[in-house]
Amino acid sequence: MAALNALPYRFWGWYLRQVLGRAPIRPGWQRRLAQAKCRWNLRLSVRDPDLRAKLTPAYQPMCKRQVMAGHFYRSVQQPGVKVITDPIDHIEPRGVVTADGELHELDLLVYATGFDARAYVRPLEVIGEGGRTLDEAWADGPKAYRSIAVPGFPNLFMLMGPHSPIGNQSLVPVAEDQADYAMWWINQLREGVVHAAAPTEAATKEYNESMKAAMPQTIWVTGCSSWYLGKDGLPELFPWTPETHRELLRQPELAHFEVRTA
Repeated sequence: MAALNALPYRFWGWYLRQVLGRAPIRPGWQRRLAQAKCRWNLRLSVRDPDLRAKLTPAYQPMCKRQVMAGHFYRSVQQPGVKVITDPIDHIEPRGVVTADGELHELDLLVYATGFDARAYVRPLEVIGEGGRTLDEAWADGPKAYRSIAVPGFPNLFMLMGPHSPIGNQSLVPVAEDQADYAMWWINQLREGVVHAAAPTEAATKEYNESMKAAMPQTIWVTGCSSWYLGKDGLPELFPWTPETHRELLRQPELAHFEVRTA
């Protein structure tokens, strides 16, 4: 039984890394396959051409966060469901008024305003060297060294920090790789080998510049508005493969850190 369970685990792990893990970050057959599957799924699930047109985004699949829901297309085709794509002009006590002036009367409105995708360790107030806070360090947007550490904040190691590969990898192996990296430093601290460690400004800048240079080939810059994008309009995601993320966190590069031993 364990061997049978291992087979689908390995297959889906391979599929996630080799297909979905590559489709968003660069053009190729993986992207074409993933996008074709999205179109096929919509065409086979929704036969009404008018409704299908409403459900077809103007942007490429994967430009925004994919919603995995096997029941969505069935739900919007129920007799009591009406799909409205006109922009909302305003909300009044009787319901929602769209840009065309039509009032859609409602008994219940679920007002989903989203979430703060850039909160990370906040609302904790983190204070680094010289009394500088993390909010001050991130005034122009969150940045980190390999997603887990910030210059000027010794012994701060984050999981799922800025530019973690949440757009093309499962959060479980991402967190495991980051936790292993943090534990290496924690063990050094526990054993007294290191007193404090933080990445250098130069190493952090180089890392972020290399990510910025890799962004133009990703699907996230092809023309959609999403919570993936930062203040500068660039994605705050990891632009490389899952294997690259694991390799970057396999072993700390000590030359990239300011280390105090006492």
